[in-house]
Amino acid sequence: MTSKKLIPFSWLPGSWGLKGEAFDRAKIEYELEGLERKVALSHLGLETDEDRAVAEAAVLLKAEEITSSEHDKMVAAALKKPWVEVKKMEVNPEDVKQGYMELDWNEQFVSLLQEKGYVGKSDEDVVNKWFNDICRTVLLQEMEDTDFGMEEMDGNDVIKMSTPVEKNNG
Repeated sequence: MTSKKLIPFSWLPGSWGLKGEAFDRAKIEYELEGLERKVALSHLGLETDEDRAVAEAAVLLKAEEITSSEHDKMVAAALKKPWVEVKKMEVNPEDVKQGYMELDWNEQFVSLLQEKGYVGKSDEDVVNKWFNDICRTVLLQEMEDTDFGMEEMDGNDVIKMSTPVEKNNG
């Protein structure tokens, strides 16, 4: 938040001998407060918009204004890198084979998918087609193992079989 100062910074005698980054730092500390000050200070000495965006994301994360996921998305967007994340996964307790996943992504991720041949009416369609392909690939890899992993079991598996104990009625 910008504070309302009665005297402009440049009128203060303490500012008269300052130049460059020292002047900018003193001006920011005089004119700004709170998170706005921290963000402005993080930009000092940085030359590119990308560097400033990454620094701002770090300040916002440290101040707990954004989550770690939002930070990662901001950094990826600033660096123009593809990014995707599973935001939420729910399983139906009545039937654990049913559920859903909620994905979050950035524009660069959609562009990457489109470059690789995925098309759709919307960004969501493009990502859904990619995600369906991922699921199909997992299924096909599982089906390649025709015994579904049962041949290679060494006895240290999770499934335990017990033999019923016969009662001796004699």
